[in-house]
Amino acid sequence: MKRFWAILTVFATVVMLAFSSCKETKEFDDHANWQNRNSEFLSGIASEHGNDMPDAAAKGARFRLLSYRLNPEKSWGNGSYVYCEVLQQGTGTDSPYYNDSVRFNYRVRLIPTDYYPEGQVVDQSFKTATLDPSVNIPASFAVNSVIEGVTTALLHMHCGDYWKLYIPSGLGYGTSATGAIPGYSTLIFEINLTEIARVGEDLSPR
Repeated sequence: MKRFWAILTVFATVVMLAFSSCKETKEFDDHANWQNRNSEFLSGIASEHGNDMPDAAAKGARFRLLSYRLNPEKSWGNGSYVYCEVLQQGTGTDSPYYNDSVRFNYRVRLIPTDYYPEGQVVDQSFKTATLDPSVNIPASFAVNSVIEGVTTALLHMHCGDYWKLYIPSGLGYGTSATGAIPGYSTLIFEINLTEIARVGEDLSPR
C-alpha cells in the first residue's frame, strides 16, 4: 500500500509539473510589447544605415532609400525610409520602372525574438537555406503591386542584385495584423532580382 501511495504521489507531481510547463509556454508571448520593440529595432538599424544610396552600391554597402511616394525635398523620420544592405551586386545596368513586371527570389522575416533569434520566416520563395539561383524559382510581380517598401527598393535594383531590406511597418502592412505578421512589424526582406519586363513585354516563360 505504501508503494502505491508513493507511485501515486510521483505521478501527481509529474502531472503538475507538466501542466505548469504547458501553462508557462502557453502564456509566454513572443510578441509582447511588439510596437515598442519594433520601434527600437528600427532605430538601431537606422543608425547603421543612415547614409543615402551611393552611386555604385557594391557588396557590403549600407544605405537608406526614402519611400518613392514622398518628396525628397522635405525632412522625414526613420519610418519613411527603407534601410538596405547589398549582399551581392548584380551585373544588370537597368532598374525596373513603377509599371514594369519583375521576378525575384525573396524571404521575409520578423525582427529577432527569443523564439526566433534570426527572425521568424513569414513568407518566402526560397527552397534552400541560402540563395541558390539554380534551385530557387523566383516569383513574379508587378512592381506597383507589392508593399511600398519593396517597390521603393525595386526601383533602385538591377538584375542579379541581392539585397537585405529593413522595412518599417508604415511602408509594410501597417498597424493591422496580416496573416502571420503582427501589426507594427518591421519586416526584414531578402530580395534577389532576376528579371525585368517593361510595360507591354512579357516575362520569360517558365
